[in-house]
Amino acid sequence: MPQQRDVVDLLTADHREVQVLFEGYRANADPGQRRLLVERITVEIVRHSVAEEQYLYPTVRRALPDGDEVAEREIEELSEAERILGDLEDLDPADRRFDSLVRELYDVVSMHIRGEEDVIFPELRERLTEEERMALGLRVGEAKAATPDPPGGQIGGGQAGGGSVNTGRPLAERVREWLSGPGRA
Repeated sequence: MPQQRDVVDLLTADHREVQVLFEGYRANADPGQRRLLVERITVEIVRHSVAEEQYLYPTVRRALPDGDEVAEREIEELSEAERILGDLEDLDPADRRFDSLVRELYDVVSMHIRGEEDVIFPELRERLTEEERMALGLRVGEAKAATPDPPGGQIGGGQAGGGSVNTGRPLAERVREWLSGPGRA
């Protein structure tokens, strides 16, 4: 059972976790380790996105005066991140375009984080009661807990030694499918 936390605190912790993964990528020169870090980033971004789409953005649409516009903008950024993740999957980590795409992904994710932390989260703190934020945090936490790490810690294809076969579909798409598979919320 996940610990009950304010949704703002929970999602902010997710943001910091992904930032640490990006820092690990920048600090590591080994192509195999970089591939593994990008796969971990993929899982975390998609897990975060799914939880936000299920619980955060419906609340944003209701609670913020311009909620529909704000939610759509954030969803577009997350879709752009998933597109870049798909492009990364097709490249060898030793390819110099790989680093360029990771920087582009970092920029998109950073913009998403700033949008939530500078606009959405302060608005939610102002417009929702503490009890509402705690209840929302519990739902987001339960959604994340219902989607444990993939078997072996990976779901990727052959390059990283993951446990599943690369079907030619982007990793982000396969993660989404895995997250919403049988027995998962």
